[in-house]
This record gives sequence, C-alpha cells and structure tokens, in this order.
Amino acid sequence: MNAAFRQVLALLACATGLIALLGQANHELSSFALTLSSPGLLVVYSALRLPLSRGLVVTGLTGLLLDAGAPIPFGSHALLLGLGYCALHGVRARLPREETLVGVVAAIFINLGLFVVLAFARLGELPDPGSAALRLLSDLLVSQLATALIGPWFLALQSRALELAGVAPSSLPAWSRRFG
Repeated sequence: MNAAFRQVLALLACATGLIALLGQANHELSSFALTLSSPGLLVVYSALRLPLSRGLVVTGLTGLLLDAGAPIPFGSHALLLGLGYCALHGVRARLPREETLVGVVAAIFINLGLFVVLAFARLGELPDPGSAALRLLSDLLVSQLATALIGPWFLALQSRALELAGVAPSSLPAWSRRFG
C-alpha cells in the first residue's frame, strides 16, 4: 500500500472517530437543545500539512461521510468543506503550519464560515426563521468553544495516526511532499 493511500485512510479513520464522538455528544446535548458542529477540525490538518490533491481527497471523502447522515442534499458538506479546504490551502504558505494554535484558530474560522453558509442556506425552510436566530447563535457559540477545546487533541491525534501509519508528512521524501 503506498504512502498516499495510507495517509488518506489514517486521516479518514480520525475523521470518522471525531464524527462519531460529536454524534454522541449531540445526543447527550439534545436535552439542552444544543448541537455541536466542528467541520473546521475535519479540514484544517489536511489543508495545512498535506499536498493539494491528497488533502482534497481526504476532505471530499470526509464531506461525503458527513453528507451520508445529514438531512441536506448529498454533496453539500463535501462542496463546502472543499471550498474551505481550498481557501485555507491557498494561504497556508503565509502561516506557521506546524503550530497547533494556528490550526485551532484556522478551524474556528472555517467553522464560522461553514456555519454561516449552512445556516443561511437552510434558514428559509424553517417555519419561523426569526425565532431560530437565538438557537443558531447558541449552537455557534457552543460549537466554537468545543472546537477550541478539542482542536489541539484532534490535531495531535491526526499527527500520531500518520506517524503510526508510517506516513507523517515530515517523514516522506521531499519530492513526495512537494508534488504529492
């Protein structure tokens, strides 16, 4: 199995774990009428540390995984995560990519952008969109706080998963990192 395929599998396994954990957390928080959403965490590692093509594959497959359980048109998360990925990948040369704080802050900004786009796209389907504003704001605040708290753990988990798979971005040959 080649290194690119192992990287994709390792990061997809981490994403699946995070999606499952957030699903369980949302189940527990449902009595408080709160929902956690952290799609920024699913994008940021691959956008900051992987080559464009490989990271886009990971992000697209993760988006399709999110779409499978969401009551929105199939491909919506994949498209939005892909747009967030491309935006972050475009500016990553100007960022200290290895810093955990940079990854967490980037995840928070991607979360904010994706949350706002999804909220406005689906707001018209609600019976009373005005009354949903407070619920959306509380979901956004809780999601941002959760992203800030679990972000360092999830970035470390992804780094460790790639190390265990023997395909950490720094362990690959220079030509592979460049042209991946």
